[in-house]
Amino acid sequence: MKKRLSMFIMVLALLLFVVPVSAQQVSTVDTYNTTAQFIVDKAPNPSFGDEWFIIALARGEYNVPKDYYQKYYDNVVKHVQSVKSDLHKRKYTEYSRLIIALTAIGKDPTNVGGYNLVEKLSDFDKVVWQGPNGAYFALIALDTWGFELPKTATTTREKLIQHILSKQLPDGGWDLSGVKADPDMTAMAIQALSTYKDRADVNAAINKALDTLKNLQGANGSYQSWGTTNLESVAQVITALASLNIDANKDQRFNKVLVSFFTFYNAKDGGFKHVLTEPVANGMATEQASYTLAAYNRLIAGKTKLYDMSDKKPNKPSTPAPPTKVSFKDIQSHWAKSDIEAAVAKGLLKGYEDNTFRPNNNLTRVQAVSILVRALNLTSSGNAPFTDISSFKDETLQEIAAAYEANLLIVKSNKFSPSSPISREELAVILANAYTHNTGNPYIPKNIAPLNDIGKLSKESQQAITFLHDFEIAQGSNGSFNPTNFITRAHAAKMYINFLKVVEE
Repeated sequence: MKKRLSMFIMVLALLLFVVPVSAQQVSTVDTYNTTAQFIVDKAPNPSFGDEWFIIALARGEYNVPKDYYQKYYDNVVKHVQSVKSDLHKRKYTEYSRLIIALTAIGKDPTNVGGYNLVEKLSDFDKVVWQGPNGAYFALIALDTWGFELPKTATTTREKLIQHILSKQLPDGGWDLSGVKADPDMTAMAIQALSTYKDRADVNAAINKALDTLKNLQGANGSYQSWGTTNLESVAQVITALASLNIDANKDQRFNKVLVSFFTFYNAKDGGFKHVLTEPVANGMATEQASYTLAAYNRLIAGKTKLYDMSDKKPNKPSTPAPPTKVSFKDIQSHWAKSDIEAAVAKGLLKGYEDNTFRPNNNLTRVQAVSILVRALNLTSSGNAPFTDISSFKDETLQEIAAAYEANLLIVKSNKFSPSSPISREELAVILANAYTHNTGNPYIPKNIAPLNDIGKLSKESQQAITFLHDFEIAQGSNGSFNPTNFITRAHAAKMYINFLKVVEE
């Protein structure tokens, strides 16, 4: 009996003894999949602020729920528009982080709800205000799709590189503001500089930093930051090595790092702990572990590195495709023939099955909105509050909602009157609002256009018509604008083409 009891106690002790999980015992692919699901469960409706989740999921190519990324993008657009693209007054890593996430899912950050987020990185002093990490992530963001800043920008890649190099400490590492190397900051510096590793000055700095990271390791491959052994420091080192095409599991200097990494894995909930004493997974730790696993798995699979989003950049032909040739039998001698053909070639307007364009037909309010939404690639995250649009198809309802969310419409009641013809004054206001949405700044004219029939209109209408006049989108006829006249399809073609010339410059 004593022998059996003694044996039971020994078996129980073995069961209770926790053996650290090694890199050889656990598949990095399987572990990534559990952490990715942990993320999806934690953020079922991703929005601004969930960028690292999105980066981890997209770069690991996890099979996310249908429309997951579109849901995130729509939420981001709504947020960017609500704050008029001012994500933060001082922390410019907010812009860099969002640029990285958007490029990871193939979305263009130069036009997010009409705002160019890349140009936000143009002010060098603002970018580096936070410290070296501001420069790290600005450089990474610009390199995702090889973005170029305006010539007037004070930020350049070279300035960012030199700034990072100048912050390298005598011991070979980097820190946010201290005098001793921090493994996280050092690893992040390497990730930012990795694209330029073939440059002599950068290569020397990286090699010195790798020696520092080697020496900062604990005996079991662990790392400390702020005196605490933690997952995030280990994760950043593995990510940095992957950015240099170094397999941490095979490099003798760092072949214990993956073993240390997996000791933080919490198989019960599929996440990672921040420190080993935590009973459950930590959201931020899992976030960093997941994109580290994505980086490592991409390295093993021979794919582009974590922050090289060239594989997600939409393909653009080297030479523009020839415009679609259109020929309608009722426009051959029409004054707007070239504008109509240009509008049809851009997909703004269509002809009819009998090979006519019907240039003198009036444009309806819903048609006017749909054309503009398509031209500016506007999207919606909700529904428009109009009670008279339910009979339209979902696509049209989304277009109306997109125009409503972008503040293009004049809303005076709960009715949109979609099938009513649109007046010249109404379209002028919509186009002026679209210009404001697209550029982030309203057009404020110095003088109201010299047209003899707009003096009694509202200030908003006068300024909108002046916008059309000053930018030569529509200038009226014989000194009059005829604001109450309805817009014909021919006039619409001309106005939309001229408007796009303004916003696409």
